[in-house]
Amino acid sequence: MRLDFLVMKQAIRDVASKDEKLSNQALSYFISDDFKSLCSRNKINLETVQKSIKELNQYPLLSRKKLANDIAKVIDNRFVGGVLSR
Repeated sequence: MRLDFLVMKQAIRDVASKDEKLSNQALSYFISDDFKSLCSRNKINLETVQKSIKELNQYPLLSRKKLANDIAKVIDNRFVGGVLSR
């Protein structure tokens, strides 16, 4: 489970990358069967995450980077940290 959240966190950061190819690969991940499986395994609302990623991608690069880092911190605090402390 921890690995799932680390993968998701990195994919969110990659969406905000200035490397357009990397960003596009990350966006593709969020509509992949692998991501659907990750959401199912972890009881994450797939549609909500996909909508949020789509909205994140609409922001200018600098804003996207800041928001992606903020989201990564939330994932660390709520999910990764919680799994480690069990």
